[in-house]
Amino acid sequence: MGIRGYLIDTNIAIALLANEQLVMEFVEQARNDKLPLFFSAITECEVFSGLKSDYQLHGVKLFNSRRCLDVNSRIARIAGDIRREQKTKGRKLKTPDAIIVATAIDYQLALVSRDADMNFVSSEYGLSLIKL
Repeated sequence: MGIRGYLIDTNIAIALLANEQLVMEFVEQARNDKLPLFFSAITECEVFSGLKSDYQLHGVKLFNSRRCLDVNSRIARIAGDIRREQKTKGRKLKTPDAIIVATAIDYQLALVSRDADMNFVSSEYGLSLIKL
């Protein structure tokens, strides 16, 4: 089965708000391929916690209700399982990152990230990872 869409990690969302060329090209390609972009509610929280007031309107437009995926009990449990599994392997995975990974797994979305700590998701969870 092919990719159904993309879950954008926080570091990519920040780059998107900064209009970084590589990220903008990726977004344009996704649009041309008719593959939707989504964000975890966790990413929305992380971005808005550091968003300067002159970028607030851009943030509101980017994180609209059609693109933001809520964290529910099923995702929370998957994230808890992931954190526990990774801890036994000596990997420290923060809760927000585990929730983002769990969201991508639950919604069957490819994860788009720059976080080197996410490299394990492909081999261990079969998650498509796109590094920009």
